[in-house]
Amino acid sequence: MARQTVLSACGPAAVMVALLVNQAPVEAQALNELIAGAKKEPEIAFIAGATTFGGRQSFSEIQAAFNKKFGLNARINFTAGPSMPAMAARIITEAKAGRKSSTDVHLGPPATHAELHNERLLERVDYSRIFPWVTKEMEILPAETVLVYTSLQGILYNSNLLPRDKAPKVYEDLVHPELSRSWAGKMAIPPYTSWLVELSLIWGEKRVIEYVRKLIPLSAGQVRYGEIEERVSSGEFLVTANSGSAVEGMWEWQAKGAPLVGVTASDPVLTSYFQLGVPKNSAHPNLSKLFVAFMASPEAQRIVDKYEKRSSHLVEGTRMANYVKENRLKLQSPGDLIASFHEGKGLEFRAELTKMLKQ
Repeated sequence: MARQTVLSACGPAAVMVALLVNQAPVEAQALNELIAGAKKEPEIAFIAGATTFGGRQSFSEIQAAFNKKFGLNARINFTAGPSMPAMAARIITEAKAGRKSSTDVHLGPPATHAELHNERLLERVDYSRIFPWVTKEMEILPAETVLVYTSLQGILYNSNLLPRDKAPKVYEDLVHPELSRSWAGKMAIPPYTSWLVELSLIWGEKRVIEYVRKLIPLSAGQVRYGEIEERVSSGEFLVTANSGSAVEGMWEWQAKGAPLVGVTASDPVLTSYFQLGVPKNSAHPNLSKLFVAFMASPEAQRIVDKYEKRSSHLVEGTRMANYVKENRLKLQSPGDLIASFHEGKGLEFRAELTKMLKQ
């Protein structure tokens, strides 16, 4: 796989390059300096969704492995909190008020880190130089964020109620005149526009609008991510038009015996790159930088996969890395995704999609 952080000087890549110029220099710290500073910081405050990295049950293992990795005796105070966009907004508000961030690290996709980047609120750290297991490619925002897990978006369907030969294989199948008869009136649609905006980077805006016009009449209702797996598994819906984590959802629910199948429904695959970064107003910056890097380590990846079936496709040997390799998947470029959040275009397109989904 070509390094995704090497960007050409054209199109969205040029926007990405422009975003990163005139930034403060990368922090010239060595690992021993970070560890020495971390020993003076007793804890990390981490606010994120309740099921992050497997939830509270996983954090005792994460804390023990983290301390062993760096010879520390720190606490990781995990608190269930608001959505990723809301958390990013809180960090920005706290920084503007001159307050320390309520969370020492932020977990989010390119969209929320793009907001923090725009506000110049992310610590710049040479992660790939300091930590041997971190590669340049893992720094989705170079010297600011590190990839901790990769989510592959796509279609979910109930394999007990929808045989494989009649199931959708790509997004276009969902609106196919003959195939769609099987799930017309039994399909869920997520109440979000983000996946459609990301799909427009592949298809173009006009084609996506035409697609949504055909999709909506087939829908039986809107269901949020995080709820759809159970409702498709139960048979309430036969299929969902998109899941933010179709592949990981399939792994998790099949392990419970559910008849859930996930399909990566586009080429390249719609991909969510969930990263950690350290706000500049973090109260415990040394521990936080170590934690960001640690979560990309093989040790941390095994723990997260154990509890949440999530992992990074860039960490060799993980479940996700093996899946991407075995299926020869091409993933949507993180550079293109980040650039799309900064171009200042598409506001009318997003508004039209929102209006259509509310009908």
